[in-house]
Amino acid sequence: MLEPYKMVVINIIASGILLTGLFIYTQIFKRKVNLLALLIIISLLPLISILRKGSYESGDLTLHAKFTAQFFDNIMQGNIIPEWMGRHCATYGCPVYIFIFFLPYYIASIFHLIGFSFVDSVKLLIASSFIISGVGMYIWIKNELGEKSAFVASIFYLFAPFHLIDLHFRVSIGELLSMTFLPFAFYFTKKIVETKEFNAVLIQALIFGSMILSHQVSSLVSLPLLVGYGFLVWLRSKRKKILPLILLGISLLIGMLLTAFYWLPILFEGKLTWYVADNKIEFHPITSFLFSPNRYGLLFQGHFGELYFNVGYTEWIIVALAIYILLKHKVKHKEFYLLGAVVGLFVIFFALMQEVTRPVWNILPFLKNFQFTWRLMLENIFLISVMAGIVVKVFKNKYFIVLLCLITSLYTILNWGNRKTVYPMTDAMIYSQKLFDERPNWVDITTPHSVDRSQSWIGTIPNQSIEVLSGPKTQIKTLRHDMTRHQYLIDATTPLLLKENTYYYPGWQVLINNKPTPIDFKNKKYSGVITFRVPEGLAKIDVIFRDTPDRWIAKMVSLLTAIALGIFGLLNLCLKTKHSKNIIISAKEKDKPRRVGPRSAR
Repeated sequence: MLEPYKMVVINIIASGILLTGLFIYTQIFKRKVNLLALLIIISLLPLISILRKGSYESGDLTLHAKFTAQFFDNIMQGNIIPEWMGRHCATYGCPVYIFIFFLPYYIASIFHLIGFSFVDSVKLLIASSFIISGVGMYIWIKNELGEKSAFVASIFYLFAPFHLIDLHFRVSIGELLSMTFLPFAFYFTKKIVETKEFNAVLIQALIFGSMILSHQVSSLVSLPLLVGYGFLVWLRSKRKKILPLILLGISLLIGMLLTAFYWLPILFEGKLTWYVADNKIEFHPITSFLFSPNRYGLLFQGHFGELYFNVGYTEWIIVALAIYILLKHKVKHKEFYLLGAVVGLFVIFFALMQEVTRPVWNILPFLKNFQFTWRLMLENIFLISVMAGIVVKVFKNKYFIVLLCLITSLYTILNWGNRKTVYPMTDAMIYSQKLFDERPNWVDITTPHSVDRSQSWIGTIPNQSIEVLSGPKTQIKTLRHDMTRHQYLIDATTPLLLKENTYYYPGWQVLINNKPTPIDFKNKKYSGVITFRVPEGLAKIDVIFRDTPDRWIAKMVSLLTAIALGIFGLLNLCLKTKHSKNIIISAKEKDKPRRVGPRSAR
């Protein structure tokens, strides 16, 4: 049996076992189901295929494993905040980690440090992200709408076609991790506005900061949603004091300052790469969001890897019911405004994904950084999940709820795994393979703009890391060649012009006998590559990648913010501890027996 069909059979059997066990547990043993525990068990079903050995035939699983490998090596070499990917761009290196999300690679690196392979580390990351995203949605919606609504909303969030496409077909670890943090961000937004607790402010800052480090586009789109939701919760409160909104703003600001080391360099240095020149927004036809032409609309990936970002079939039913509820005003005021907001936002985001709104994207240049309009699908599946929670609170029929959850989860069963696995995929293979097959006129978008990508040598791995361009052939000894530090020893009989096969990017310095020397990266034949002159005699050459002023300032902002946050956290803990001790002492004094003195003579 072909591997994809085999996985479908296994998934059907697993689903059947779960449904049978659930029937026996509830109908024969008459036990009440813990909905959170059931949700976690259900979320394991689309993850069974991950247990297959090897990498995926399509998608970016192998690519992210390769990114993780070099990220891990950076950390092991002392680069706690990796910026340079030395074995990328045909070993000339590129500043990939300055621009790409990298919290997922930190987490995957931890898994690898424990002992998992790079491929398995990425698999663990996407599996844990998927499960926790459902838990996060459950926790927030339960607090907002109740337990049953929370369960249904979580099912819609987990089994949304776009979520499964990201999980198995695209393997977009940044978006997956962002989907994990998003419900928690809404939960703590509500907690801040309602309780004004310092701990909630601190946790929200860490969550929003994690969202930024997971996926910059998703965090940018989610920011106004969080602010709007906070304002909505504030309007529902009896005492409308401004302090809760200020605390919410502070928490989000702290999250931004904590991650300044990441996003500030992007703002300053994005124009230095080929990303700007190649940055074009991409639209998909509206039919792609309504129906997939594969396997009667039930498979969201084509035979050649093409993707169809279907909103979902029961999802459209939920949207229709949500609009009906709004028009008929069949929901309480608390849920009415929330439902109105999510429906309105869904309509806006869905419209922005259509070709007709291209002028809007052109008017607002920062939107072009999205690359693909369907990135807004992440927020849309989140909004639909909230709608689902409100809809089942209105239509309380038990059979309707059960049928809705069954259909929503089971019609996606063909998408509970990638088509095929490529086996084996060892760490040695990860290190030996190139990330991309670069070629003239096509380079990675993080390649420095000074590189003439039309040159014939583009994409060809050089035979050696350093070579003589002008002067007699001289033996050069390589002492060290890490990601961000290359060290050589040379005894030149005459002055030489050397080419160190690394792309120049602001931060690279060349030291000869510990003294800085000018770098030339405008050589017509090797545009963008580091070249420099070496005087006659024995020379120790250090080619080092260091922080530019903007990267240094950004790191200082993050560091000072973290220190200040730590100090405030300790002070808050001390005050709470002191307050608790005072309460205990007061209680003990209250319980002490009073001494009764002799009665005074009358």
